[in-house]
Amino acid sequence: MKILIMRFMGLGDVASILLPAVKLIKQQTPDAEVDVLTFGAGIELMQMVPQVHAVLGVTQEQWPGDLLPAVQSFVGIGEVVLAQGYDRVINLDTWFMPCFLARLLKDVGVAVEGNYINTPIAEFTQRLTSNQLTQAYFMGTNFLASSYRDMADWSSPWWLRPENSVSYPHFYLNHCCGLAGELDFSLPVTLDAEFKAAAQGKPIIALSATGSARNKQYPRVEQLTQLLEQAGYLVWSQFDGSLPMATTLARLKATDLLVTVATSTQWLARVVGCPSLMISGSMPPSVLGAELNVPRLTDCQYCGQNECQSGLDFACLDVAPSLILQHVQHYLATQ
Repeated sequence: MKILIMRFMGLGDVASILLPAVKLIKQQTPDAEVDVLTFGAGIELMQMVPQVHAVLGVTQEQWPGDLLPAVQSFVGIGEVVLAQGYDRVINLDTWFMPCFLARLLKDVGVAVEGNYINTPIAEFTQRLTSNQLTQAYFMGTNFLASSYRDMADWSSPWWLRPENSVSYPHFYLNHCCGLAGELDFSLPVTLDAEFKAAAQGKPIIALSATGSARNKQYPRVEQLTQLLEQAGYLVWSQFDGSLPMATTLARLKATDLLVTVATSTQWLARVVGCPSLMISGSMPPSVLGAELNVPRLTDCQYCGQNECQSGLDFACLDVAPSLILQHVQHYLATQ
């Protein structure tokens, strides 16, 4: 049996959703060849997963920002996928273009599981070329259909319900997708011995303070870096994609603690067993599943929103560097 599992964006979701999903599905069908289709830096990461037979990658050039060129490009990607002769295609993505691709494959007879757009491709193409599609169709999950019974729960504020006090990969894969089993995020990575030796015995702290949205921007990076270095730690921060994925993971494997906002670095650290101290900002700590969290700063903090609803300019991120240092020191003293 040949199986293709799709998850494109972002890198944190590839590490926290696609990687453990591959392991779960491989456990369920040990004799199957399991391939993945992913995007960007996720390609490098999934090439390091032993359970993956082959990695199909989509580049930035193959995913134009404008809809019509993107549709045309993804039709070509669909032809490549069809030629592989997969027995099952599983789409774990919720972005529009991967769901378009899944529907395209479904409409030509491929056994597609998971998420796809709720409009047949012939109808969608007719509406697109005649300008009958409104922007509302692409908002949120308005376009989304799924073979998974509980996928609709993903678009609700599920983290507010006490019974759902789990990290988002567990809620998404175990509940929304109905994939039973323990999630294994780990990869066999050897630590960077040269990097470790360069620290000359100092504890190594990784700092990832900038994410993709305003609710993932820690405002006191320079102060925190200086304070950590003065306290005797080697501090490094190079999570901008300039390092090969293998190097990033090997350095994280050699790191004693990652201090991070809610971004993909946390999940890369989880892959190699590096603990995280989370500056969670607007994101509820239980959703992120970090080992350590700084204290709550504002009453409205865990709103889960990308825009500050209280006009406080994400004051929930403005954690005093001295407080973070205290948490770092306390954690390392107990190890």
